[in-house]
Amino acid sequence: MPLFQQAIFHTTVADLRDLPTDSQCEVAFAGRSNSGKSSAINTLANHSRLAFVSKTPGRTQHLNYFRLDPGKYFVDLPGYGFAKAPEAIRSQWEGLLAPISVTVKRCAAWC
Repeated sequence: MPLFQQAIFHTTVADLRDLPTDSQCEVAFAGRSNSGKSSAINTLANHSRLAFVSKTPGRTQHLNYFRLDPGKYFVDLPGYGFAKAPEAIRSQWEGLLAPISVTVKRCAAWC
């Protein structure tokens, strides 16, 4: 039985004001567009349709939070590199990701 089988979709964040307030620990999936971030979340959760998977780069355009336990989340981040998105959208991604990369809380242990 996978460790993260209880994972459920929690919220999509397009503005930093909307980040979950109960967050204690987040595991963020970052990487190039179309590199398998959403597929990795689905595999870990043993759920084929939890995180949306697409063959088209750039489909994840916001921060998608998946609740594992109270205050503990997987976060599917927008990819970088291959996404064919308007410059305004790409700038929005940078506005979301830059502050988070500086203020990430580290989770030392789950148990």
